[in-house]
This record gives sequence, C-alpha cells and structure tokens, in this order.
Amino acid sequence: MIANLAQYIEKKGLPVRKYILLLLTLCLALLLCACGGPSASTDPPASEPAGSAGTSSPAEPTEAPTAEPTPTPTPEPTPEPFYQFGSPVAESAPLPDDSYFDDAVFVGDSRTDGLQLYGGLHAGTYLCKTSMSVFHVNDSDYSVTANGQKATVMQALKAKQYGKVYIMLGLNELGYPSSSYEKQLNVFLDEVIAAQPDAVIYLELMPPVNDAMTTKSWQKNATIDVFNEINARAAADKHIALLNVAEVYRDENGQLKEDYASGDGCHFKAEAYPYWADYLRTHIIDRDWYFASREAAQ
Repeated sequence: MIANLAQYIEKKGLPVRKYILLLLTLCLALLLCACGGPSASTDPPASEPAGSAGTSSPAEPTEAPTAEPTPTPTPEPTPEPFYQFGSPVAESAPLPDDSYFDDAVFVGDSRTDGLQLYGGLHAGTYLCKTSMSVFHVNDSDYSVTANGQKATVMQALKAKQYGKVYIMLGLNELGYPSSSYEKQLNVFLDEVIAAQPDAVIYLELMPPVNDAMTTKSWQKNATIDVFNEINARAAADKHIALLNVAEVYRDENGQLKEDYASGDGCHFKAEAYPYWADYLRTHIIDRDWYFASREAAQ
C-alpha cells in the first residue's frame, strides 16, 4: 500500500513535506486498525457495595438480648404439722350445737354418770357405772345399759359403731399399783381401737380431788398425777387424742376447787358438771387430721 502511495505522490507531483505528513497519517490509521480501534474509556470499577456476595463486611452491630427476669418461685405451702399424740387437744371454736355428739359414746364411772345427769350434754350414748374401772370393762357384774339391753362395756362397744369415743376412768383404780393400772389400761385401749376402728378416740385426764375433803385415803392427788402421766403416755403410744379436762377443776394448788367439790371431795357438785361439758364442746380434734396423724405415726 505504501508503494502505491509513493507512486501516487510522484505522479501528482506533491511536495515532499505533504508526502511525509500523509505517510504519518496513514501509519497512524494502520496502527489504530491493528489495535481494533479506540475502545470506549471505562471508569475504574467501583468498589462493590457493602454486603455484596464474595465480599466480607463488618457485621451490623446488634443489641444484646435483654435477659428475661427469673420469676420468683412460689413458695410451697408449709404443711400443717400432725397432731402430737400424748399432748392435750388444743382449744377449738365452740360448737354451734350438740349434734356433734350424736354419734359419740361416753365410757366412765360415777363421775361420767354425773355428766349425763347434770352436765346438760344429752346427745350421744353413755356407758357408765359406779365403780367402773379398766379392770371391769369385760365384767358382767359391771354391766351397763346399751340400746335397752344389759351388756359389758366392751360388748356394747363391739355391738355398734360410733364416731367418737370419750373415756374417763382411773378414779377407782387409784388403790391399785400404777404398773397394774398401766398394763390394763393399754389392754383396754387396744380393745377399744379394734372395736371402733373408725372412731376418734379421746382419753380424758382425771380431774383432781380435794385432798382435805376426800374420805378415802388412797384417792389423793399425788397418785392422780402419776396415773395421769400414764394416761398421757398411753395416748401417745396408742395414737389417740388426749383431753385435759382436769384443768377445768384444778385450783392454783392442784386441788379440786372447793366450790366445785361435793362432800366426799371426789365428785362434783351438780352445778360444776356443765364445765366439763363446755370443755368437751371447745376441744374438738378435726377427724381428717386425727386419722392423718395416726397414719403418719404408724
């Protein structure tokens, strides 16, 4: 091509300078063609936006999760303590009426007979007799009347089921050795528990006598105190309720209050028996608690 161009210049008689300029222009054109022509200028690639694939970017700061407050645990209710057998039943709210005693039976001697006659507590059944003792509960010579029939105390207790059994004995046993009383009392209580498995059984502490007025030398408060310790021990061992009826009648010197004592210093005046009945009305052990305590004590 350049040779053709030279011939063309020579033929046309162009000046040499123009020839050189034309030649340079041609060379430049050829150079550009060889490189594929001018390319569109491009800006340097911009840095990829944060968060694009293939690039790492600092994690967005996040707030630490607020810890949930630990809930305050609900305290477990403190279980009610069981009844402590051998300790007297605590005072309770007075009964609205005496229907509570409709299914009760009262076992005792002449003082329990006085409760029936003068205490004003006419509900329930009374199995009582003068001179009754733990040694005579199976003795036909000391029969009681139950449901219109004569029977021993234990025969009567086996013949009918009661809801409550109240026992007040010991006065006529004071002339026996305390060891004999304790042995026979425990035998009797075992029989009562076997005969009345669903009854709440109350063993009552003996009220005091008035030592200065008693007509029998062996009926003294020193011996009553020993026998009442036996009663409390038996109530604890046999898991039955204990009633401290004695506190109603005891003065500050441990004697039967003179105003309450009859002429023999042992029995009560008629007007003093209602205090016994009132004590029974205000010293009731809850039946469910009683049996739960017995089960726990086994």
